[in-house]
Amino acid sequence: MLAAADPSVPRQVARGLGWAALALAVLLTLAIAGPLAFGARPHTVLTGSMEPTIAAGDVVIDERIAPTAAAVGDVVTFRDPDDQSRLITHRVRSIRRAGSHLWFVTQGDANNTTERWRIAADGELGRVAYTVPWVGHAAVLTHTPLGLALFLVVPLLLLGLDELVRIWRPPGEVVR
Repeated sequence: MLAAADPSVPRQVARGLGWAALALAVLLTLAIAGPLAFGARPHTVLTGSMEPTIAAGDVVIDERIAPTAAAVGDVVTFRDPDDQSRLITHRVRSIRRAGSHLWFVTQGDANNTTERWRIAADGELGRVAYTVPWVGHAAVLTHTPLGLALFLVVPLLLLGLDELVRIWRPPGEVVR
């Protein structure tokens, strides 16, 4: 009998793909959520201001540092001086100490303009430790109606379908 006609071959391929997807999901989870245990913070980059270094949709993992530990050339994450609810991830162009504060000049690699902002010397700043490409697109997608359907409704429907197949399967048929 030919291997292609063997019903267990597609099942084995599907099982292998399932395990590969699970392994990828575990690795991504460890890469993004694992650093939380050590004080790092993941953030999704929403704009292309740091391209080609960091693309829109990438997740950056920030380590917490004192502002005095930042150096020119570091890529840091800070609160937008104009909108404190928004985070910006840009490269440090210059640092100047003035009393108990540090004044930073930052700029996105793809931007023509700079930001000038200050932070207390004993404050906290995020320095980009590494990036995980593309994963942020999925995180942003989950906050849309389409994303909700893809990540919640579709898996629930597939689980329900699997249960119906198990219920209606003729007695004695074994699934491997």
